[in-house]
Amino acid sequence: MKVLLAVSRYPWPARRGDQVRALQTLDSLSAEHEVTLLAPEPGPNDPSPPSAAYRIETYRRRRAGVAAGLGRALARRLPAQSGLFYQADLGHRLRELAPAADLGILQLVRLAVHLDDFGPLPLLVDLIDSLSLSVSRRAEVDRPLLRPALRLEARRLALWEDRLVERAAAVTVVCERDRQAIAGRLPPALAARVAVVRLAVEERNAAGLAPEPLVRPSSEGGPLLAMTGNLGYFVNADAVAWWLAEVWPALSRARPDVRVVVAGDRPPARLRRAIRRAGARLIESPPDLRAVLAQATLALAPMRCGAGVPVKVLEAWSVGVPVVATPWAAAGTTGRVGEDLRVVQRPAEWVSAILELLDDPAERRRLAANARRRLAADYSPGEVRRELAEIVRRSAPAAGGRGHGH
Repeated sequence: MKVLLAVSRYPWPARRGDQVRALQTLDSLSAEHEVTLLAPEPGPNDPSPPSAAYRIETYRRRRAGVAAGLGRALARRLPAQSGLFYQADLGHRLRELAPAADLGILQLVRLAVHLDDFGPLPLLVDLIDSLSLSVSRRAEVDRPLLRPALRLEARRLALWEDRLVERAAAVTVVCERDRQAIAGRLPPALAARVAVVRLAVEERNAAGLAPEPLVRPSSEGGPLLAMTGNLGYFVNADAVAWWLAEVWPALSRARPDVRVVVAGDRPPARLRRAIRRAGARLIESPPDLRAVLAQATLALAPMRCGAGVPVKVLEAWSVGVPVVATPWAAAGTTGRVGEDLRVVQRPAEWVSAILELLDDPAERRRLAANARRRLAADYSPGEVRRELAEIVRRSAPAAGGRGHGH
């Protein structure tokens, strides 16, 4: 079968979840299908794509396309997120390539503005997460002046997530919480089209991590707490700022020897100041976040909003570091509360749980061992490949009569 995958971001280097997802999809499908990736042209600092078992086509990115896209979004009641990613050349290339394909894969609701460019091609939509859920949750915690606009965007995102389900043979997300958020709005026949295909994360040992420690021990050598992720993403920046303001003062008074490290790309100025005031360490754009996590006593996931799977939790599991998370972060995983990770909500609960775990190495080992088993069972490349193959088979009958299968 000939598969056409359209993405909004050049996949290399794979530092973000949608880039990782695109490459995992390509690797999973190219062994059995003839796959074409349609991606933006690489930027001046992007690496060349590696040799691969799939065909790579590109489209031109133009800044002028943003204004046109926002105009289209306004006219068609599309979410602004989708308008921002409109590119005329992407539409042209889709109309050129789609007739020769048996199945199209559209990645993320942001490409809904190009839905019509696939024509009648049978379609699999990989939303990855429910962006409407993410934005609606953000509206609960972001600045009051932004909340009306965020709520409007969330409603439009939900509308177009539903329309994508109506158009597609199948729709995928990475976690059950997001599947339920979308399916719960739909009649049963449409809800049945929404399925979970998880993100693959492999276990790592020390030999596979950075040869030099990224966090040098302090003279005291106290316990290390780590928070990682794309710090330019509101969900992560909000989580770190909230934790440093609400949890860290009491925790540092109770355990002055505890150290905190925050690691990730694109930290905004406000977050830099918050980290500096708290006396925490910032590591900007480390080559491997798991190398930071591997040196930690505990990994923290204090997210109050967002959607999809919190990759930072899976990365901590992969290097054997126990996790303390909010209920919202934990709900994006398959982890069992109290067995695979510790789940807390209020600041006092955070302080209590961290102090307990710092004083109980055996409990930390138990959580880490359980989490690694959970990772192997639910997030292994083999399991994710099986899930994706099943969804493609579900979508394939609609493509079977087009004459390109093999």
